[in-house]
Amino acid sequence: MIRQARPEDIDAIMAIVGDAQKALAELGIDQWQDGYPTRDIILSDIALQQGYIYEDATEGIVGYSAIVLSGKEAYNQIDEREWNTSKDYVVVHRLCIRNALRRKGIATELMQYAITKAKEANLSGFRIDTHKGNIRMLSLLERLGFKHTGLILYESGEREAFDLNI
Repeated sequence: MIRQARPEDIDAIMAIVGDAQKALAELGIDQWQDGYPTRDIILSDIALQQGYIYEDATEGIVGYSAIVLSGKEAYNQIDEREWNTSKDYVVVHRLCIRNALRRKGIATELMQYAITKAKEANLSGFRIDTHKGNIRMLSLLERLGFKHTGLILYESGEREAFDLNI
């Protein structure tokens, strides 16, 4: 079941974030190795009603993502004509799954849930970015039909940008 995250979910979410940080380190990439995302960032997601958890009946909270229906300023770095989607789009950030339950379709379900939320809000596009070494996310984006659009520059480094018409 997917639902909005609540403040009392924070410890479980941060444990999943810790799993994701370790998994990224195992891939040899620097994404999320600087303490990002912090507890305060996740609490902000929750306060803004953008944080969502995947809760399994037996395992408890096993996945997290932020679903943002208002776009993202950093995506203005890529000329609007280069995107394959309209200016009205959903963004997913901080998608992470408990290590023991990766490759069970949970990330796909969270991404599909974001599409549902976008359609409910009359948005027709989906934009996302990830580290070029994040092979798991790159594989997920490919399976879901996302198209590479360009590069986004953050203080923490370059990220590959993708989009999908929904």
